[in-house]
Amino acid sequence: MQFAQWHNSIGSHLRGVVTMLFVIVCAISCSNEQNIVAMTDVNLTEWNEPITVSLLSEQAESEGDLTIVLHVNRNFKAKQVDLEIVSMTADSLRYTERITSEPQIVWPAATAQSVDVEIPYRHSVMMRKAGPYSYTITPLLPLRGVESAGMSFKTENR
Repeated sequence: MQFAQWHNSIGSHLRGVVTMLFVIVCAISCSNEQNIVAMTDVNLTEWNEPITVSLLSEQAESEGDLTIVLHVNRNFKAKQVDLEIVSMTADSLRYTERITSEPQIVWPAATAQSVDVEIPYRHSVMMRKAGPYSYTITPLLPLRGVESAGMSFKTENR
């Protein structure tokens, strides 16, 4: 009799744990948050060529923030970054603009050899269609110490 009560108690406990795990997994997978990052390596000596990255929006009507990401090493000394950005939307609309930014570098430790520098580009961008959005990023002046460059698109539950 005691074994049967113990067995039922364990079974009831396991069902509760499984139900809780199911709810957690569903909550995570049902979230509308996206964080898409696309990076491309550049000439390590001096970045002066255009690079193109594509972000794949899996959902139509995705609203989020675009950020330019530069992965830099200790040779990066630029106080100002001038870039030309050509955007191509999923429905083939093209837009070109030039931006100037003063990147803020925070080294996590004295021994760190590289770090990501994030340059805010566009806030509350609406990706109206699901599909690829490509960005061609060209430095207007050569940059030393950049190892890779790209774009990040992050949405939040709004």
